[in-house]
Amino acid sequence: MAKKILDRFFQIILNILLVLVFLVLGFAMYSYVMLNMFHKDYVNVFGYTFFEVASGSMGEAIHISDMVIVKINSSYDVGDVITYYNDGDFITHRVVSIDNDKIICRGDANTSNDNPINNSVVLGRVVYVFKNVGIWKKILMTPKVFISMVITLFLFSFTFSYNKKIPRRRKNKDTIDYSDTYSHITDPEIPFKKGDEDKNV
Repeated sequence: MAKKILDRFFQIILNILLVLVFLVLGFAMYSYVMLNMFHKDYVNVFGYTFFEVASGSMGEAIHISDMVIVKINSSYDVGDVITYYNDGDFITHRVVSIDNDKIICRGDANTSNDNPINNSVVLGRVVYVFKNVGIWKKILMTPKVFISMVITLFLFSFTFSYNKKIPRRRKNKDTIDYSDTYSHITDPEIPFKKGDEDKNV
């Protein structure tokens, strides 16, 4: 019983990992198509996009290789971290002041403000930061590593599925074994007594 529960648990874990791998693969393909074939500046997924941080201008709040999740066209206020477009790059800094359509931002680690911007270049507000995602992305999305991981998961899943299909032999408790009872009939080791020949005729 415990073995069945353990096998079931591992099968569920493997299925979840396989689903995650396919989701990551599908998301990577979607991002590639949007950025390289449709030449989009960013990927829009249900009103959200993401960027990997390339500088340490946000100090302790956001580090290099962190990934920021940006809600597109989201409202923002002073103190919020936003992502805006500037000369071909996307900048993620904190809003320090808003004066009508004039917005001033600054990186937490910077000593000077950014050049003033207006709302038309603001992509959205940062709603979440995933730490060190860039490092893991470089490791896991390496072709050799990713392919090896997928093959390993498939082999584990196949092994569990195959073992479940093999029927187990069950002993029939109602069957009585008479082999010991009549073993003396054919056992050459047991000699016949005198007179047994006449009894067996």
